[in-house]
Amino acid sequence: MSQSKKQASEVYLAFQVIPRVRKGNNFELVDKAIEVVKNANIPYQISAMETTMRGDIDQLLEIVKLAQQTCIHAGAVEVITNIKIHNRTPEATDTFCTYDRGITPSNSVFIKKQ
Repeated sequence: MSQSKKQASEVYLAFQVIPRVRKGNNFELVDKAIEVVKNANIPYQISAMETTMRGDIDQLLEIVKLAQQTCIHAGAVEVITNIKIHNRTPEATDTFCTYDRGITPSNSVFIKKQ
């Protein structure tokens, strides 16, 4: 696969699952969804409102689907999932949304090692 094709298919995807349970604590189910991400062997960052991942869009969407199903299997009666996708071309290195303009503690997981 050419470098430009590889770059175009790599995205940042942020998602949030909101499981609803009849009994218990829905945060326990959110933790199960986070475990799916941790086990996926991709760069990720967990924050208070969402989890951000970097990788191939198809792979990341599969991770989101698995996280949703994990919530259902753990007892959720429904799950709302919010997804944001950031796709950029190699020419976008000077835009405000780039993660690699400078390394900070919050974005260091996404910086590619040279």
